[in-house]
Amino acid sequence: MSYQNIMVDIYQAASPAVGERLFDDDMLRDIYYICEEVFHKKNKGIPYPKKDVEEYFEEFHTIISFFKHIEITLDYVDLDWPALLDVLIQTFPQIAWIGGSKEKQENRVVYYIDFVPIAYREASFPFIVNLQESLAQHFLGTSADVLGQFTDKIEQLVATFIKPILDTESQSVEKKSLEKDSHQNILDIHRVQQMEQAVVQERYAKEKMRLANQKLEVVIEQMERQSLSRAIKELSKTREDESEDWDHVIKVDLREYSQLLQKAKFLEQSWLMNRELMVKSEKMTVSENQLTYEREQVRKFKDSVSTNEIYLILEECSLIESRVKVKKRPWFNQPHVRIMKMDYDSLLNKAAYFDLIQGENFLVEQFVLSETAIGSAPEGII
Repeated sequence: MSYQNIMVDIYQAASPAVGERLFDDDMLRDIYYICEEVFHKKNKGIPYPKKDVEEYFEEFHTIISFFKHIEITLDYVDLDWPALLDVLIQTFPQIAWIGGSKEKQENRVVYYIDFVPIAYREASFPFIVNLQESLAQHFLGTSADVLGQFTDKIEQLVATFIKPILDTESQSVEKKSLEKDSHQNILDIHRVQQMEQAVVQERYAKEKMRLANQKLEVVIEQMERQSLSRAIKELSKTREDESEDWDHVIKVDLREYSQLLQKAKFLEQSWLMNRELMVKSEKMTVSENQLTYEREQVRKFKDSVSTNEIYLILEECSLIESRVKVKKRPWFNQPHVRIMKMDYDSLLNKAAYFDLIQGENFLVEQFVLSETAIGSAPEGII
C-alpha cells in the first residue's frame, strides 16, 4: 500500500553526511546485544559464544562496511522522529539502528537512517550481516519479496507518526488566506503549481541519482576486477630467489603488515561465503557463458586449495605473528616490523588469495542480487 506524501528507499551503503544529526549509537554494542538475544532465543540451554562473536565483528568491520541506510522523504508533513525510532527498534529486533540525520528543504523533509541487519545461521559461524537473510527471518518469507515487505512496513509505521511542518512563514500565509477569501483561488492555483514543479524536480533528482548509482556500480566493479586480476598475477608469479634468501630479515611498514595479516586471517570466512554464493549462482545460471568474470582463472587457484589447507593457513598466521618483532620508533619515524622474507612472501600470497576470493564474491553477489531483484524489487531500491 502506498501512502500520499511518503516515500521510502533502501540503499546498500551508509547515508551521506548531510543535514542535522539526530542521533548516533555504538554500532558494536548494539550488534553484540542483538546477537546475544537472538542466540538465546534460538538455542535453549546452549552457552553463548560471547568472546568469539565480539572478536569476529570487532575485526571484520574494519575490512568491510556493515552499513545500510533508508531514506524517508515527506512532502508537506514532518515526522515524530523519537516515537518512530522506538517502534522501529521493537518491530525489527534483528536490525541495529545506528544513526540518523534530517534534511529540510522548503516543504520537503528527508530522514536518513543508518542500520545494520543481522541474520542467524545454524551452521558455521552463527551470525552474518545480510539484509536479505535478516528480513527473510523476520517476515518468514522468501528473499524475492522481503525488500518490498520491509519498505511497506516502514511506510505504515511512518504514516502513524506524521505531523504538520512547523514553519512560521507558511502559518502566516495560511492565516492571511483565511482572512482574505477573495485570494483563496489564487493561492490554491499557486500551490498546485508548486506541487507540480516539485514532482518534476523530484523525478529529475531521482533520475540523476539513478545514473550516479549506475556509474558508481561500474566503477566499483572495475576496481574489483582489477583487484582480482592483480591477485591472479601475484599467485601466478614465480620467485626464483625463494630458496636463496628466505631466512633474511626485512623491514616492513607496520600498517602494510597489519593489512596483510588481517586478510590472511579472514580467508576462512571469505572461503565459506564464496562457497555459498557459488552454489546459489549455479542454481540461477542457465549456462556458463552468462557469468562474465574470470571464472576459469579463479577456479584454477581455488581447486588447488582444500578446506583443510585453509585451517592450516590460519595456524601458519599464528606462527608468523609469533616470529615478527614490532619496532616502535621515537619522534617522527613510523613504526615497522622485522619479519623474515619467507614469512613476508607467505603473507603476500595469502593476501592475494583473499583479494581473489573477495573479488569473486563481489561479482557473484552482484549477479545473484540482479537476478533476484528482477520483477520483485520496488522502484527506488538499490
